[in-house]
Amino acid sequence: KFIITLVVMMKPKPKLLFTICCMAVAISLLAQSQKKDAAGDDKSKEAKPKPKAKSIPVYLGKSNLYNGEISKHLFDSLVLQGVTCKDSAGKIYTVTQFGFTYAERNLYEDSVGNSIIVADYLADICFGDTLNALLKGNIPERSKPGDTVFFDGIIVKSIEGYNARGKAMKFILTK
Repeated sequence: KFIITLVVMMKPKPKLLFTICCMAVAISLLAQSQKKDAAGDDKSKEAKPKPKAKSIPVYLGKSNLYNGEISKHLFDSLVLQGVTCKDSAGKIYTVTQFGFTYAERNLYEDSVGNSIIVADYLADICFGDTLNALLKGNIPERSKPGDTVFFDGIIVKSIEGYNARGKAMKFILTK
């Protein structure tokens, strides 16, 4: 309040007004940090970030494929089988949900008639371990070499009943 009264009484120039405001903010921040230090907060005891939980491997269909290039024909057959999950010890998990994103590359023309390749995205959240009925009927017909498919946000459930995160997958379709 004192600073505002001072500013009003002085009718300063804009540069001086800006300088006074900056000083007021700096003094306020300094006073707040000194209050925290005086209260006995020990900065050496700050919480460390939790280690990131390890994701459980997820596979396309009943295969051991989880990433990389894949032929269109093989992808079309495996995507209909759904998504499976097992850890390095061979323990089976049930996939309860996953995000599916299909990036379809298409050839278009820009405003002056130049050919450009642009990706059209189709995304959905699938509950369970397989694609929904609409995607099952649509994806094998649409897929072609050059398209990219993402499986992410995968949630799996163990036999014991606890949820875990499955490792995301990315496939690039080839001939």
